Amino acid sequence: MILNNLNEARQFLPSVNVTVDNDRFKDFFRRAQEWMVAKVVGTDIEDVLETDIELTSTDIHKELRLKCQRVIAEKALLDAIPEMDMQLTEAGFAVQKNDNFSPASSQRVDRLVKTLPERIAADVDSIVRFLMKTSIGNGAYTYWRSSEQFTYLTAAFMPLCEEYTSYCNGVQPDRKPSKNYDDFLAVIPLMAKELREVADYYVSRAEIDRLVELYRDNDLLEIHRKAIVSLKDCAVAALRYDMPQARNAAVQAREVMLGSPDDFTAFKASSAYNRPSVNLDGGKLVNML
Repeated sequence: MILNNLNEARQFLPSVNVTVDNDRFKDFFRRAQEWMVAKVVGTDIEDVLETDIELTSTDIHKELRLKCQRVIAEKALLDAIPEMDMQLTEAGFAVQKNDNFSPASSQRVDRLVKTLPERIAADVDSIVRFLMKTSIGNGAYTYWRSSEQFTYLTAAFMPLCEEYTSYCNGVQPDRKPSKNYDDFLAVIPLMAKELREVADYYVSRAEIDRLVELYRDNDLLEIHRKAIVSLKDCAVAALRYDMPQARNAAVQAREVMLGSPDDFTAFKASSAYNRPSVNLDGGKLVNML
């Protein structure tokens, strides 16, 4: 296990009283770790972090270990809250009482339940940022880039929940997206699909796929990054049914590519490159076929 007990968890969750029976949390820790491994870090990272550390050795994975432990602790607490004060008896479920404490108000519990998913999303983003930085070239975690989790997260150039939320606010600020990390994970393949369907006409799917691979390899030129900004805008706008903005964003990406076609070889080789009547006038799409 990456996080072994409540004593370790308390550094991330000061409100968790260590007098709680550790056995009651074991399965929540296990399931939280399984969630994090399946959704974000993969089994190779899990194997590394589960390796025992000798007392005389330096933990070279300390920073990543702490980030992962934080997420596991938060996720375990979120999953445990609904049943931590309940016990199944012969007569049915009963609420456990403790004379040393006064029960928290439902409002406080609700507030905790509401804020924990946002904390989890922010802390998972911190793991992803760390791995994106330390898995490049000869980095310590290069193997993460060959994981299913990395491939999934990068399918639409947007592996961070925070970035997705920011783009959504730019499209429809009156419809704020959920900061629940599972909700974010669910929209990644939808964004990838919408991006390819909308932008195919303007820049070609082949170029989008090529840019995704360059993004994954950390081999982007500055001109690529400029086009990708518009492609991300296109993906989020299409996902949220703002098709005028999605098409405008795709045309903006196209104009970047037309300005430097040799840097966008798949686009240059596609039928989209010579497509007529695709341009912007004063920020508005005009002369569409």
